[in-house]
Parts: sequence; structure tokens; C-alpha cells
Amino acid sequence: MTIYQSQPSNVVLSSATYKAYSETAGIKAHYRDTSGTNSSTETVQADTMKFDLTYGFSEQILSGSVRFKLGDSTFIDRDGLIYRDINPSNGSGIQSGLIRLGTGEIELSSWTPGQANSLTLESLITTTDLPPINKISFRTPVIPIRPQSLTVVVTSLEHGQLTLTADENGVIETSQAHGQVNWDNGFVTIYFYTKTKITEANRAEIEANDWYDPLLEYQDGADTFINVPVWIDGSSVRYNAIAYTYIPLDSEILGLSATRLPLDGRVPIFRVGDIGIVSSSKTQELPSHVAGQIYNLNHQRISWCELEDSQGTKVPFDMYVVDYDYGKVTLNGDFSLNTLVAPIVAKYRYQDMGLIRDVQISGQLTFTKPLTHNYDAADTIVGSALVIGDMQSRYTRKFVQQTWNNAWADEATGSGISANYNDALYPIAVTNKGAIQERWALIFTDAQSFRCVGEYSGQIGTGSVNTDFTPINPVTGLPYFTVKKEGWGAGWANGNVLRFNTVAANFPVWVIRTVKQSEPTVMSDQFQIMLRGDIDRVV
Repeated sequence: MTIYQSQPSNVVLSSATYKAYSETAGIKAHYRDTSGTNSSTETVQADTMKFDLTYGFSEQILSGSVRFKLGDSTFIDRDGLIYRDINPSNGSGIQSGLIRLGTGEIELSSWTPGQANSLTLESLITTTDLPPINKISFRTPVIPIRPQSLTVVVTSLEHGQLTLTADENGVIETSQAHGQVNWDNGFVTIYFYTKTKITEANRAEIEANDWYDPLLEYQDGADTFINVPVWIDGSSVRYNAIAYTYIPLDSEILGLSATRLPLDGRVPIFRVGDIGIVSSSKTQELPSHVAGQIYNLNHQRISWCELEDSQGTKVPFDMYVVDYDYGKVTLNGDFSLNTLVAPIVAKYRYQDMGLIRDVQISGQLTFTKPLTHNYDAADTIVGSALVIGDMQSRYTRKFVQQTWNNAWADEATGSGISANYNDALYPIAVTNKGAIQERWALIFTDAQSFRCVGEYSGQIGTGSVNTDFTPINPVTGLPYFTVKKEGWGAGWANGNVLRFNTVAANFPVWVIRTVKQSEPTVMSDQFQIMLRGDIDRVV
């Protein structure tokens, strides 16, 4: 080894004066002549206490393995949280902070004051073989799940414990967790990441990660983002949920066979191609109750309206007129409160009806045409429509027989007779408002007189072949039917019968109202069934 030493090339002799004080300000000296005099003590209160258990080691801490002592208190970790002063009888303790299993950092926010600040590590297990994950998927063992009842708890390696809840639509959305829950089949999927904007300052740091791939970058507006993974401990995932259990009802109690019903008894009411109705119900108090006055409602093109007083008593329909097109209510000129109690309230409803184009599992419906009203979520409902089609009353099954045997059959019995009614030229007249669903028998008591008997209505009157027979429906004030006198032929005798059926302008509908098991909250309950009809406007 050769050692080279420096050689001086030149030596210069010089002199310099060094001053220890400023000539202008002089020298200031501070001193004390007695030990302890002017001494002070300052107490600093810390909000948090942080320390690293794995300083200098790149290892992951196993959840539930940390135990240390600070002063007289013993601390342990549970799923990313730190607890102290554990009660051995029930395992409860005081939550005191969090632990980041990936970095080994502990952050204490609560401890017993006035104790020694010496920390003693009593237990710690680390590993290098447990790969972190940023996505979990699982299925609950019992379905369906009650909406908004699922809670998922996971331990992240850098952010401590994460407690996640899903909204009524099954969406889990936080800054670090993004997922979806299917309430019907209990399937849960959660992705853990943080949406991060890529800038010139952090691009190099992001690209240095092992998980980075240029394909993960995406545009959102004018900025470039990337989803930075939030790593979690897969063994720490826990969840809590409430599931429904349905008790099958006896078909005799239910009134129909439940074999083809879904498990939860709910039947889909919206299908592509069906008719859907969007409806909003409003209540508006009239400013006065002046006879002959016109009151404008807040909405036009309404479909239904009625007036009530402050006690809920309905105002008779013949005391006011409603303009449905322009949303106006006009009180009659002789309107008077009488027993009604002011103020008068208008209850009305406006609707849109359309063809359903799309039905989503989330409950979203799409119509083939736009809505023509503005709707508020608080008082708007969407319902399906039972399409009835055109309805028209009519009569059927006309025949004659020799004698009446009290059998309501739709075919003649016994031997034939020569007498008949000519309904080809003089058909039995029925109206939509007067006809009912009934079987009728005109039973002759002599050659010209007869009595009219209905299967369910009983005897409603008597008639003669010499006059038109028009028995009145007491509900509507119109005839059940009209039998013209010109249609009667000759040859009628005592005991002969003219039989026919009338079909009303109605539609058979089964209405089943289901009330969940509970204690009654009101003494009475009621509901309304309303028919929606279309008319042809005459211009």
C-alpha cells in the first residue's frame, strides 16, 4: 500500500485580530449565583402517543398477537384496534387506539395518566408469508337479508379497522371501500382502494409500487386517476346481518295454493311490456269556502279530486264541480258548510301512464315515453296496471221451457213449447249502468202475465206481454233490462218460462291485502279501490 502525503508549496506569514464582542453593542452576559434559582418545570399534555413495533423490519403483524405494558396498564390488539385494562371475566376493555398491522405502527389516543412512561413488549408475532388482499367476496348462509342490516368489519394494514355498512340499495361506498350487496341471494363483493389523482409530484412514487400497471390509469374529466389498493388482512373479515325467515301458510288459510309462489311470498308486479302508472297525491287547503267561488289547485291535468272538511268528512259530490284539465274546483252557488267544519281541504292526484321498457333489479323502471308532470319522491308511488280492456253489458243464453223447475241451468229442460220471444227483431236491451251479473227467469202466471225472478236477486217484479217490461235497479235508478212488448209471440200458458242471463260491464278481480304480524296500532283500517278509465274526447 502506498500512502501519499501532501507537500506545502508556499508559506505566507500574516497577522489577524479576532474580536469576541461587538464594539457598538458590547457584551451581554447572563448568569445565576445560586443553584436552583429561576428554574421552572413545564408539563406538556399529548393528544396521541405513537411508536413502531417493527422498526427496521419489513414484516406483517398477525392480528391478535400484540400485547404490551405501558405503566400499570396492559394493552392488546383486536382486529386493528387497541384495548387496555381487559376484564378477565367478560373480556371487555377500554378502546385506546389503533394498530397498523402492515407497518407495525401503534397510535394510542387513551391511556392512564400519571404512570410511568416505560413500554414493555410482552407478545408479538410477525410473518412474511401472509399476502395482503384488496378484494373480498362471500355469501351469507341464510337468505334473504333484511335491507340495511349488513355490517362488515375488516382490518386494513395501513388504516386500522374499517367498519362498513350498506345502504338500502345494497351499496357500500366509502373513501377506502366500494362494494355491493344483493339482499335476495346474500352475495357480497367489496373492493378496497383509494381513488388517487396522479400528478407530477406523486407519479414517480406511484409507479415505484409493485402493483402499478399503466392500464390501471383512467381519465375522469381532465384529470388522470388511479385506484391505489388498500391492503387488508383477509383473516380479519367479520360480518353481521339479519335474515328473514318465512313461515309457509296453509293453503286453506291463504285461500290459494302457495306452491308456485316465491319463497318470500312476493310476486313481481313489473314486467317489460306491461303498463305502469306514476301517481302523486297532494293535499291543498282552500283559502275560503265562498259559494260560487273558483279555486285553483297547485297542479293541472289532475286525474282525481275530492273535498273534505277539517274533520275528514267528505263534502257531497253534488256541492262542487272539478275541472280536471285546468286543476280548478268550483263551489256551487248554494254551497253551505252546514255540519261541515272549516277549513275545506282538496285532496287530488295527478298521474302518468306508460309502457314499461326496462326493469332493473335495483327497482329502476324505464318508460317508453317521458313523464309529463314533476314528481316528488315523498308522495309519489309507482304501480302496475291490470288492463281490463273494453267492457260492455249484454245478455246471453236466451231459451224457453215448458215449466219452471227451480233449476238455474243454462240449457232448456223438458219438452219444447211453441211460444217464444223474438229477440232477433226486438233484442233485450241492457245498459252498462243498469245491468248486473244475474240469471233471470220470466215465469208466466197466465197467458199474458208473468213474474220476474233472479237467481240471486229473487223476485223483483211482475209484468205483462202488453207493455214493455223495465224492472228498475234501485242502486242506479236505471232498468236492469228492457223486454219489448212487440217481441212476445202467442201461445204462452201458465208455467211457461223465458230464461236469459245478463252480463254486467265489470271485470273479476281478486284483491288480497297482506298485513305483517304485529300488534294493532289503530282500531280501524280501510282502503280504496279505484278504476281508471279512458274516454274519447269529442272536439
